[in-house]
This record gives sequence, structure tokens and C-alpha cells, in this order.
Amino acid sequence: MRRDPRWKARSPGRLVSRPVMGAAALLLLVSCATTGRPHPSDAAAVSTVFLGKVLTLDEQGTVAQAVSVDARGRILKVGSEQDVMAGLGDGVATVRLTPEQVLLPGFIDPHMHFLPTLIQSVLGTHNLAPCLPPPYGQPAADCATRADLLGALSSMKLGAQVPGDSKEFVLGMNLDPSRQQFVKGGCGVSGEVPFTKQPKLYLDACVSKDRPVLVLDQSGHLAYVNDKAIEVVCKGVKDCAPPASVAAGGGAWDRDANGYTGLLKEAAGYAPFMAAMQKSLPLGLVYTDPAQLLSGFEQELAQGIQALRAAGLTTLADGGLSSVAQLQAVKHVAEREGFPLRITGVVTHDVATAKALQPTGPACDPTKDAGCALPRWLGAGGIKLWVDGSTQGCTAWLQKPYHYENHGHCAGEGEGRADFDSVKAITDSLRPLWSTSSWRFQLHANGNLANAWALDAFSQLQQEKVNPHRVLFIHNTVGEERLSRDIGLLRQGTLKTADGKTVPALDAHVTHLIGHVAYWGAVFEDILGEATARNIDPTGFDLRFGVPFSFHSDSMVTPARPLWFVAQAVSRRTWAYPDFQKSKVLGAEHRVSVAQALRAVTVEPARQHELDGWLGTIEPGKVADFVVLGSNPLDFDQDPSKDPLDISRIPVIQTYLNGKPTAPSP
Repeated sequence: MRRDPRWKARSPGRLVSRPVMGAAALLLLVSCATTGRPHPSDAAAVSTVFLGKVLTLDEQGTVAQAVSVDARGRILKVGSEQDVMAGLGDGVATVRLTPEQVLLPGFIDPHMHFLPTLIQSVLGTHNLAPCLPPPYGQPAADCATRADLLGALSSMKLGAQVPGDSKEFVLGMNLDPSRQQFVKGGCGVSGEVPFTKQPKLYLDACVSKDRPVLVLDQSGHLAYVNDKAIEVVCKGVKDCAPPASVAAGGGAWDRDANGYTGLLKEAAGYAPFMAAMQKSLPLGLVYTDPAQLLSGFEQELAQGIQALRAAGLTTLADGGLSSVAQLQAVKHVAEREGFPLRITGVVTHDVATAKALQPTGPACDPTKDAGCALPRWLGAGGIKLWVDGSTQGCTAWLQKPYHYENHGHCAGEGEGRADFDSVKAITDSLRPLWSTSSWRFQLHANGNLANAWALDAFSQLQQEKVNPHRVLFIHNTVGEERLSRDIGLLRQGTLKTADGKTVPALDAHVTHLIGHVAYWGAVFEDILGEATARNIDPTGFDLRFGVPFSFHSDSMVTPARPLWFVAQAVSRRTWAYPDFQKSKVLGAEHRVSVAQALRAVTVEPARQHELDGWLGTIEPGKVADFVVLGSNPLDFDQDPSKDPLDISRIPVIQTYLNGKPTAPSP
């Protein structure tokens, strides 16, 4: 074994698998499994050996030549080919990588939304997302149509959904007014009213006036409806008051002097409209009947699942299960035969409290039970709470020196908004669950004030009762040096409160939606100012103050493509929509190395979800969840002439769960 790899990447080759063990021999090895933690020298237990460049991503940055795995999918030995193969007979399968390929721990997305992500597979023309910048995929055929806001709305083909009467909703998803230009005069609407000031006007004109229309913003924190949708939810009562659940959940229905505008804020704001949709509409089933969703759109959902596997993912965390039905649906999917991923669930604080849920883990632990093959459903042991909304959605909670500029997309939004009235309201919501000492906690915070409130809430709760679990700041988008410093002090147990008390050490981590840089960087410069925008997703501050960080997709907000995360974090390149002609480096001081970025999609996410006893690195005793890449991303650290954006183009050859391939060999 050695460190600091310097192999040069060549054209990706084909993965070669050579099984040389018969079924009878395999059964024999299973029956002879050792008890307890497998011993690295137990040659009789070896089922498969992987040979080639192995980036273990352990603390020493070890690069190995071989890995042996037992029949249950546990890693037995990591080292040189000679050492690992010593004493093995002919009844062992070998998987030999080509010289260009590398074996890494499987990629982990620590925060995404699984069911809505799958829904994108069934939306067709109703997926209104802006096109991706050139480095990240093939331009869509209708890219020009979706470049402007009203053109995207007009592209929705009503025949693509189940026909129905005037009460059946028309559903759209992933509209993004922050990047899709608003062109006046579209859809025959005259006047100067911007889309976000009167969404219902444009939904009527561009989509349908006769049917209720609901369009979700790509941020996940806003939605847009027409008058017909409001009429359905209000059951014919003109200008009815929103249900109490809207304000209680931090949501709002925007209104002006003439009544509701059609702009809905936060998931609590648009939840009544989701509930009003008939069950034949796919996204509505996420909230009303997830089981029917899974049985009714089998082929389309399979395509979405395979796209996640093809990105190199082996584990993901669903970061906001808002009902017991959603929790059961995700568990059901994970346990289906042939599912190529592992999933851990994070449930919202209100559901966990109202339903008296208890945290769960996987059905068995392979480090304690020799007969355990780590299952694909890893349980739900985390709690999620939203402190604020979306930065690009103009609902992040900011404080001086940061604020929304008085021009452009977020004009008039000032310092944004929070989902709670105070830090006390946050701690009061979390205290019953925190006091059990059994959950992990994850606070969504985009704005700098939201992060300060999250920090204060964690600090207060930790003073009241020490939490033995890890906590997570989700997004940590609008960065401030002092905030990262204080998170580092909280980790060390040296953070002092305003009254001079020292907060007991709390194992705090952050996870960044690094796609903010690539897709919204130019938007942030416009809505927050250039000085503020350069500090979004401040990994440079994380490194300075010893704060462990990971990268996530927040899918469906950005594509769940870990190699794209690496390229975005290493390059900090951003593009201006809609033509992508303007590109720049945003916050060069926050660029990280490839090695650091790879850890942010493997071992660090595993730690944040307390899965690092099984996953995240390639070490003896852990589980053999691997990804094989067509070339070595670490070569980009060694050769400064290489364009780091090319990391996003490295092919994923195969993934493995428990040492078994998740797809047929190419």
C-alpha cells in the first residue's frame, strides 16, 4: 500500500469480472462464516477479491492494490495484491480493474428528497427545470423553450397528465424564476407586473384558466397557483383564510390589495394544495398515498432509481420525511429485491413528536453479527427542522451585513424570513426529542441569521442536556467567518454563550448544497451582492476552523451527481443564465482539493449520519460498498494543467453493495 497516488488517467476501459467459484463452494463459504468481526487473515471466508487501484479514503489517504470481501459483503483485508491473495485457493472470484480504473467507497448523498426526485421521472413536459450549464450534461431538446419563465409554463402539455374535469389539478415542477428570465408580453399578457408579484395571472394565461394549476419552485420552498386552485382549496369560499397549519409550519399565502397573488411560501404554505390534488396525479401521491405511487408508475420510477445508481451513489439520506406514509414508502422501496442503493431516513420534528416515533437503525449490524449482510434500509434515526427558507427563493433569514438587494429577483425582501419567531421557538420544538438522547438532529439553515439561530438553539439544548449524537447544519449557505469559527468552537467544547457559560462539546458538522455555486452563483451576485456571494458554501472557512463538511444535492433541487459536486467544489465555477456565456470563479478562497471533495461525498456523509462504522472508507471490518470509476480523479490534484470540470465527465463503471454488482457488467 502507499499514499499520494500519481497514476496518469487514460481512456476509460472495461471492468472485467472473473468468477471462479461454483455455487456449491459459495454456499460452503457462507456456512463457514466466522463469528464476530471478521479477522483480516481468515482466508477461508474470502468470497471475492478486487484487484486494481484502490483509493481507501481512510485517514492516512492509503492507496492499495487489492481488497478481499467475504460472502456477506464485509471487507476482510486491504493491501498489496500479493498480501491479499496470499493463501487463497482457486475458489475465490476476482474482479480486476483495468489500469485506468479506480475503486473507491460508494458515494453517499447526505441530503436529498427521494420520492420527489423519483417523481421527476414521470412528469414529462411538466418538469420545467432550467437547462444545466454546458459541463454538466447534454442540452435538452427544449432548452431554448425553457430558458424563459413564461415559455417554460407554455411548454406544459395538458394531455400528458390524466384527463379529468375542471377540478383536476395541472401539476408542474422545478420552475425557477431566479434563473429563467421573465419576458414581458408572453402568453398574451400585457403590462409590467412581474411573475412573482402575480403568479396566478400568468398561470391562467400560459397554462390553464379552467383547471386548478399548481407549480412547484425548484427551491422546494415556493409554489405558484392560479385562482381556480385557490377556489378548490377554499371550497368555493372567496378569499378564505389559510388553514391554521400554514402559519404553524412557517408558511404563508402571499396577498396584495386585491387578494391572494398565487405565491405560496414554504411547504406548509402549499401543503393544502397538494392534499387537494386527486390521487391520479403523481406528486400528490407522495403526500396522500405513496404506496399507490409506487405501484402505479413502476417503469418510470425504475428509471429514476437507475439514474441514481449510474451516478455512483450507493447510499442516500432522505432528508425530510413528513409523514409516516412517506417513511413507510421509502422503507418499502429500499427493501424491494434488486434495489441498488441504501437509504437512511430523516423525519420532520413535528411528525416524530406527534406520532411518538422512535429512532431506528438497520435490522442487523455486520460488525457484531457474522451472519449479517448490511440491509438496504438503514432506518430513520435523524430529526429535521427548517429554520428558514431558500436563498434563491428570497426566503433565507439574513442579518447585517447581508440583505437582499433592492433590485432584481428579490427586490423588497430585505432580510428574508424565518420559519420560527425566535430561537426559543426552535428549542421548544426540539426539546422533547432532544431530551431522549436518542436522535441525531439536522437543522436546515440557509441565511447567516438562520445559521446563527441554529447555532444558538444547539448550544442552548446542549447546555440543558448533553447530546451524544452528531448534529448537522444543512446548507450553511450564506457564510460568515464568525459562524464557522463558532461551529468549530462548539465542536471543541470551548464555545461561550452571551452570559459567559461554556457549552459542552457537540459533534457538529455542515453539509453544503455545492450546486449553489455552479447554478445560482450569478443569481446570488445579483440578489445578495458580489461580496456576499463569494462566501456562499464557505468551505474555506470550514477548513480554517476544523468544521467537517460534506456535499449534497438536495435533489430535486440539483442533480444527485457526486462527481459533479467534486468538480463544482474544486473549480468554484459559475455560469449566468440563460445563455451561459458569462462564467467566472466564485470565491476562489473556498476551493478545495479533489481529495477533500472526495471525502465530502464518502466518509464525511457517513459520519454525519453515524454510518461510518460500516460505510465511507475501504477498511477491514467495513461493508464492501464500492464505486468503480473510469479514471482517477486524484490525478487532477497532481496535474494543475487539467481542467477540474472534467472530473464531472469521469464515467461510473459499476457500483457494488455488499461486494455484489448492482447492475450487469458492461
